[in-house]
Amino acid sequence: MRPTVLKISTDAVAANARLFRGLIPPRVRMMCVVKADAYGHNAVATARKLLGAGADTFCVAIVEEAEALRAAGIAAPVLILGGACEESLRQAVRADAAQAVYLPEMLDVLQDEASRTGIRAKAHLKLDTGMSRIGVRGDVALDALLARWKDCPDVGMEGVFTHFCVADSDPEFTALQNRRFAAALDRIRAAGYRPIAHAAATSAMLNPELQYDMVRAGIGLYGTGVPSLADKLQYAQTLVTRPIRIQKIAAGDTVGYGRTFTADRDTLVMTLPIGYGDGYPRLLSNRACALVRGRRAPLVGRVCMDMIMADVTDIPGVSLDDEVVLLGRQGDERITPDELAEYAETIPYEIMLGFAARVPVEVID
Repeated sequence: MRPTVLKISTDAVAANARLFRGLIPPRVRMMCVVKADAYGHNAVATARKLLGAGADTFCVAIVEEAEALRAAGIAAPVLILGGACEESLRQAVRADAAQAVYLPEMLDVLQDEASRTGIRAKAHLKLDTGMSRIGVRGDVALDALLARWKDCPDVGMEGVFTHFCVADSDPEFTALQNRRFAAALDRIRAAGYRPIAHAAATSAMLNPELQYDMVRAGIGLYGTGVPSLADKLQYAQTLVTRPIRIQKIAAGDTVGYGRTFTADRDTLVMTLPIGYGDGYPRLLSNRACALVRGRRAPLVGRVCMDMIMADVTDIPGVSLDDEVVLLGRQGDERITPDELAEYAETIPYEIMLGFAARVPVEVID
């Protein structure tokens, strides 16, 4: 078995969930986001642990993710956040999962499948208040959808929701989105519906004005996204490997494709069996570090498809038996998804869920 492993601590995710649960009023439900394999943290193992840590319900992006939870015996309510084709809508009904709905045609399919199977369909009405992605936009479209819903007695409107697109950076636009959401919610209730309302994801869910009946805890469950809690949240991923070669090169020698690193002294180079083929971003070339014996070893040369190289000249006693950490903590040093995201010119989400299937995942709790 290759030495490169992504270790997952679901205990850390659960600790983050308990922290959020303690900061959210008891009347407000907490939906935990486990889409994209729980942001790369093993959705089934994570969901099971979250059930005992304050999760009231879960949400995913596609029906196959809902089916995986059901196949694992997880019976808690599940919402599918994304859009769906006809067959996916039918699968959602059969999986007893709620589906985000924003088109009258989606209601027709859900109603038909509910009638055919005898399983009551569940849906959350999605409102587009400014994201311009999916959702009902404007009063005319909303009224048309509500009118169609009256003809779909086997589709329950469990919830209504929207998504804030700049809750972490633009309070003025977020307030505008919230006003639009509140106005639409009034319109929906005036039509006789009483759905659960939810709008706030991680970056907004601690704001009392945005909490409504439920919040959606997403990236915060996995250790980031809430600067005010940075010293309390726990990261849950540790990426480890072991060296496959340690070799001294002379001053003036170069390393890797394109010869982008030139040694300015005699240098001890450690080669590690991971690369962009494993989801380790090529933009980390000559930027990121590895942790070896609790010390930082800068990467040298370009990240290859299957290997990277690190300068371990200043770390005494290195050997082929050393465990090397590329993401996570070793000793007093820590490499976070946020750090790697900055070097890779992306966001922590992409780092967390970007590792390839050939990297084994081990749940360590």
